[in-house]
Amino acid sequence: MATIAEKFVKAAAGYIGRDCKIFNEYFGNPSGTAWCAEFVSKCASDVGAIGKCVVKTAGAGSIARESVEKGWGKWYEGNNSVPVLGDIISFTWNGLGYYPGHDKYFSDHVSIVEFVKDGYVHTIEGNANGTNTSSTVCRRSYPLYSGRINGYYRPNWALVDSSYKAPSTQSQNDRGKESIRKVQQWLNNTYGTRCALDGEYGKETKSAIVGSLQVYLNKTYKAGLEVDGIMGANTKAAVRLLRLGDSGRYVYILQAALICQGYNTGGFDGEFGAKTHDAVMAHQNLFGIEIDGIAGPDTFYTLLK
Repeated sequence: MATIAEKFVKAAAGYIGRDCKIFNEYFGNPSGTAWCAEFVSKCASDVGAIGKCVVKTAGAGSIARESVEKGWGKWYEGNNSVPVLGDIISFTWNGLGYYPGHDKYFSDHVSIVEFVKDGYVHTIEGNANGTNTSSTVCRRSYPLYSGRINGYYRPNWALVDSSYKAPSTQSQNDRGKESIRKVQQWLNNTYGTRCALDGEYGKETKSAIVGSLQVYLNKTYKAGLEVDGIMGANTKAAVRLLRLGDSGRYVYILQAALICQGYNTGGFDGEFGAKTHDAVMAHQNLFGIEIDGIAGPDTFYTLLK
């Protein structure tokens, strides 16, 4: 028998291909009103969750903000969080995971988590593949720890169905932390950085990756960069191209940046193989870079800025 969370996702999948009309009408709004949150609210309504563990709102950030305030669920963010089926995912398109001057819930877009696999979170969402009037409900996917994700609201589905039991995500979380821990250990051993081996991707680890990149570019290409751990214009300009078939320390640095952002590179082995190529293209697609699978200045910059 399907759980309430599975019914929520199934309701979302049932709308794939539909445009804004039914969701705008649900709120009594004119056709063409922004409708990503309307879509999520309508799916919650379909399974009896509105007013129990999900608020009815047309605001992308308001779903999590108001639902958490009511004690109807919890908010998860950062590399310690692994979403599960039925979570409501919020996005900030600036790539920071938040907007300065706003609370942590402030968002540009919201959708529903269908599943997580191979370092990607797969979603069903409305108003994501065109304009307010041309968009349809569709499936999309994002790197698990993309900077464009500011967090996940996990409804307490037991408030709708008392028999519901939340799934465990510990094993997935541990795998993600172990991958980052391997990166941290390699950076410390190879470039003398001092990353805490905690499996967390924070400012310290990002600075260590950038600093290692700067050292590599200085030693290999005489780039003359200040090794400050900051991905600025000079470091971006000094980046050389990496492509399918390349190998060595430069590829390790690229893979380190990709892994810490949640991409699946097929391993941390210094080999620019098919999985690393796919990860680069996925990142390029997410950030509007030419999708050629070649890691150049724009790819490194958006990974490490």
